[in-house]
Amino acid sequence: MNNQYIYDGGALKLESLFSFHDLIGEVIALQREIPLKIAELREILEANEAPEILPSRFCKKPYECEFWEYCTREKPEFWVMQLSGITQNKLDELAGLRIEDICEIPGSFPLSNLQERIRDCVVNSNEYTSPELAGQVNDVEYPVHFLDFETINPAIPRYAGTRPYQTVPFQWSDHILSENGTIEHRQYLCDEAKDPREEFAGSLLEALESRGTIIVYTSYESRVLKEIAESLPEYRDRLLALLDRFKDLHALVRNYVYHPEFHGSFSLKSVLPALVPPMSYDNLAIQDGNHASVEYLKMLDPATSPEERDKIKQSLIGYCGHDTLGMVKIREELLKRG
Repeated sequence: MNNQYIYDGGALKLESLFSFHDLIGEVIALQREIPLKIAELREILEANEAPEILPSRFCKKPYECEFWEYCTREKPEFWVMQLSGITQNKLDELAGLRIEDICEIPGSFPLSNLQERIRDCVVNSNEYTSPELAGQVNDVEYPVHFLDFETINPAIPRYAGTRPYQTVPFQWSDHILSENGTIEHRQYLCDEAKDPREEFAGSLLEALESRGTIIVYTSYESRVLKEIAESLPEYRDRLLALLDRFKDLHALVRNYVYHPEFHGSFSLKSVLPALVPPMSYDNLAIQDGNHASVEYLKMLDPATSPEERDKIKQSLIGYCGHDTLGMVKIREELLKRG
């Protein structure tokens, strides 16, 4: 797929949409290996037991293996793979020492500062809170906006002026915290089969107004905002000006807090249930961004019934709003700890 192809809104120009490369030489060079690979695969399929494959970081690159849950089912609750940023070489060293549980890692084993923090919290069954946390959490201007986007990035561009795999935002949620403690919720969801970007940008600017800290989780919203600003010149300056108000809650948690129930992950899906147990994702029809993208495209499909479209719409609203309310609740918990 040629990711430089710009769709003009008419018929797709397939000769430009796809990149063509002559791979005959590479294919011929691999011919001798094919019978060997087939024999190896047949041997595996005919075996009575699954092959013994040691789970590693490579099982998730570039995508998570579908057998990950199966192969890791007997690993300890605090498996060494949960040490954030640990290299494969370090994992191999630990395997050589027959260490799988974080609790068993000796103090002399070289770890990064963050990995040592994780080990200490797991070993001592306690949380870590940096003395600097309070200053960071309180460093806001009211009203405080808690913002989340949902996007699609279709391989085949749907809207004029977009490229294959270009990120197109279709939904935002904003929980707004006033200085007196009241919370207001605003949102946008494009539920029509049209380019949502202009409405998305205009409604977002109206909701965020000209003041107040904007709290996001990771830099994803910043990247999306920069991309949409380049696509909409008339909104560009106002959209880019919002970036000066952004504060990354993910970075704040990663730098100043750790809870054993994070299990090495600082994603919202891990942090929120650990710090705010009632706000689990288990009862949501949509539980992650990839699922939201798939459901959104299903909602726009003319073959989807009106009843199903409305059900998906409500699920999208519930999921995105859950994320932003969750950020409000995480900050409340951090204020208690700070």
